[in-house]
Amino acid sequence: MKQSDNINYSALKKTRVIEGKILIRPLKKKDLPQTLGWLKDPEINKFLAAAYADLDLKKEQDWLNEMDNSLTDFVFAIEVKSNKKYIGNCALHKVDLKNRECEFGIVIGDKDYWGKKFGTDAINGIAKIAFKKLSLLKIRLSVYEYNKRAINAYKKCGFEVREILPEDHLFEGCYRDTIVMEKLL
Repeated sequence: MKQSDNINYSALKKTRVIEGKILIRPLKKKDLPQTLGWLKDPEINKFLAAAYADLDLKKEQDWLNEMDNSLTDFVFAIEVKSNKKYIGNCALHKVDLKNRECEFGIVIGDKDYWGKKFGTDAINGIAKIAFKKLSLLKIRLSVYEYNKRAINAYKKCGFEVREILPEDHLFEGCYRDTIVMEKLL
């Protein structure tokens, strides 16, 4: 797929958005050791789409280089506005400018910030990037049925359930549903 020549990818990758209590900023190499710790934490990882047991800093650096060079992936750090603390990541993946849609992912890795609306602010901030800077019409995500906190945050931010994939995800020895949600402009 050829991406639009109207998008300034370099500028977009450097985007900074303030939303509520957070700042969305470019993900940096210096963030990766913290990210790696979050990805390897079983309490956090159970909500993510992949297992990261074999992940190391070199693989994370290679991944960030790949994202930095991608025309279809935009990854950002989530920082608390008041104290500049780095607490998570969010991303727009598989950006399809022709069909004006993408996939969304988020992790609030610092558990001290769970349940305090930082994720909600980040979701709204990344939606602004998708809809205003990329002119997309649809954002899609997948979430596991047991991630009730995320589901509530997504609904609060205007995402609606579009599909339920029954027994799609193996967790703790049982198959669980995956919920596909979308937000339209």
